[in-house]
Amino acid sequence: MNKEDSQFERMLTNAWVILKYLLFSHIMFKDMEKALFNLWLEWFVGFCDADANFQVFPKKRSYLTKEGILNEYYNIGYGFHIGLSIKDLPLLEKVKTQLNSIGHIYVYSHRDEARWAVTKKTELIYLIETVFEKQPLLTEHQRVRYARLKYGVLNNFNRVETLGEYEKFIHRNYVETNILDNYYTSGTAFDNWILGFVNGEGCFYVHKKGHLVFYIEHTDKQVLELIKTRLSLSPNILDRGNRNSTRKDTYSLTISSKKDILAIRSLCENPLLNKLEGQKLVQYNNWQVNA
Repeated sequence: MNKEDSQFERMLTNAWVILKYLLFSHIMFKDMEKALFNLWLEWFVGFCDADANFQVFPKKRSYLTKEGILNEYYNIGYGFHIGLSIKDLPLLEKVKTQLNSIGHIYVYSHRDEARWAVTKKTELIYLIETVFEKQPLLTEHQRVRYARLKYGVLNNFNRVETLGEYEKFIHRNYVETNILDNYYTSGTAFDNWILGFVNGEGCFYVHKKGHLVFYIEHTDKQVLELIKTRLSLSPNILDRGNRNSTRKDTYSLTISSKKDILAIRSLCENPLLNKLEGQKLVQYNNWQVNA
């Protein structure tokens, strides 16, 4: 082998080493990207348990028969919505981007609100397959509403002849599976769910006497009990009753002891979990400065 051939062979070897490194780096990047998305997905489902709206609704239609008789029927509409303060518009934009840019964001400046809406059937199926069949909703209310939407969308249940038929559809139970116990104790799923739920329902504030307080209120007592158990929090869950005739009874958890505040901070600042996002992160950062 002459000198030129030897140099050429070394060049090929070096090029192959570089190519393998680039391929390996690309694979590692893709794996990391997927892992980060999965962490975010766990967070997002908790956020949906707090703030999302799974909609199923009738739309009255009518037509005139050849005999001149007016007949009526109802189309069934489906939708998924998240409405937030207009200050959290960037958060809705991030959610939309994370989920393949599906849906549309509407801004209502006059009422300080932004809303992300998904109504196309193909996009609802994407949400079902990408999000809610991968990670479970935990609140009873959202599990029931999601299961109804899923059944209707996947089974093309798009029309009924009477409101009575619609009511039968609405009041059937479509929830198929129970949540396995190990969901609450293994991996990052439940901890990220808590962070997403806190993002929607939690409140961080400083008491007038100067100490830190964390407060969360919801209609699902069992979910608050699960959070309390997971974080080993001390206070009891309080029954707030029905303070508004249009709402269900609510339950609350308030913590202020150093031990419990540390548990919340450890969760929120765990580098292995998805972070709080949007205005809730701003609220948390202002809160923890006083620690």
